[in-house]
Amino acid sequence: MLGDRIIAGLYDLLEGLIRVRYAKEKLSRLADLNTQLDLLRHQTRLLLDFQLLSDQRYAYVSQLVNTIGTDLGGWIKQQRQQQPA
Repeated sequence: MLGDRIIAGLYDLLEGLIRVRYAKEKLSRLADLNTQLDLLRHQTRLLLDFQLLSDQRYAYVSQLVNTIGTDLGGWIKQQRQQQPA
C-alpha cells in the first residue's frame, strides 16, 4: 500500500538525517535526502488524489513536509557556504 511506503520513507528520511548529523561529508548526503523528501511530497499528493487522505490531513502533512524541506534547504545552504571556493 502506498501509505505504508510513505511511512517507511519517512523513517528512512529520519534515519538519514540523523546519520548526516554525524557524517564528515554532509552535502552529498543532504542532496540525496532532499530528493527523498521530494519523492515523499509527491507520494503524499497521490494519497490525496486517490482519496486515501482527507483534505485536512493532506494540509497538515504538507505543512510538516514543507517545514522539513525548509530546514533541510537551510542545512544544505549552510554546508555549501562552508565548502572552500
